[in-house]
Amino acid sequence: MTGTDSVVSASDLGYAYRPGRFAVRHLTFSLGRGEVFGLLGRNGAGKTTTVRLLSTLLIPTEGNGTLFGKELRRCGREERRRLGVVLQSESLDFVSVEDNLRLYAFLWGVSRGTAKARAEEMLDLFELQGVRHRKPWALSGGERRRFQVARELMHDMELLFLDEPTVGLDALTRSRILDYLAARARQGLTIVFTTHILHEADRLCHRIAVMHEGKLLRIGSPAEIKRSYRGSRTVEAEFDRPLSAEESESLRGILAEEGDGFVLVEAREDVVVFRAANAETLVAETARWAAARKIDLERIAVEEATLEDAFVRLVSDGPPTGAGPEGLGR
Repeated sequence: MTGTDSVVSASDLGYAYRPGRFAVRHLTFSLGRGEVFGLLGRNGAGKTTTVRLLSTLLIPTEGNGTLFGKELRRCGREERRRLGVVLQSESLDFVSVEDNLRLYAFLWGVSRGTAKARAEEMLDLFELQGVRHRKPWALSGGERRRFQVARELMHDMELLFLDEPTVGLDALTRSRILDYLAARARQGLTIVFTTHILHEADRLCHRIAVMHEGKLLRIGSPAEIKRSYRGSRTVEAEFDRPLSAEESESLRGILAEEGDGFVLVEAREDVVVFRAANAETLVAETARWAAARKIDLERIAVEEATLEDAFVRLVSDGPPTGAGPEGLGR
């Protein structure tokens, strides 16, 4: 995807706070319309700086990027009016929550009728009905965060940057907001989303960029990253009867021979639990072994790989030799 047909793109983009002191470097990727793109990384990885660069709040010190086809360094009011940006820092006004939402919509050119209806929608979605007449600075921390995200969603935009939008929110509210964002993405809104809550990224994002020390380690869908970096997985096989000593030894021998990094975790009379990097292969081997001996498998379960497992391994080990972040990127 080129800069002319992407919503936002980066090509070897970087930012240095002072000469030789880079916050981010060599960022290369592009995002299409309706894509939800997650930025994952530890504190200080460069996620917020990346958001600030792509939303024109910072001027790149190296490389290039585009926003709606225009070079980032040349972007102005016309491009910014097509953006929404929710950062971790707060900006609170002295009118009520409800009036604040409507005022914000008015400043972005939203009609009075639409602003009124949208304000009610946001008050409901973000559970702010009970505090609609309070001043934002008088809200609790969680309420202020909900208000901050709700306010940004009052206007029409094509690209939304969300920097840790659900921090401090309860699980039910997070789920409702994620569902709403997914629906907006299906309508064509492009979203750049940073979070420390990895199952949110797994649920919402089409692609994820894993960042570490200001650089991209890997870009891919959650499923691709989990497949590439999940490591060993645990398998539990339960049979319909106790296995004899000979049967147990036979099965363990096959699994040890065919397994990649095979580790026997537990062996009881009718249950075998093991770990291996090629868990699916060993599931098939176990099923074939049982069928050949006319032993029924009561249950066989593979522990699902999580994005957190893959993230920890990727940040700890780095990408495999020869694999760059663009390997799964667009």
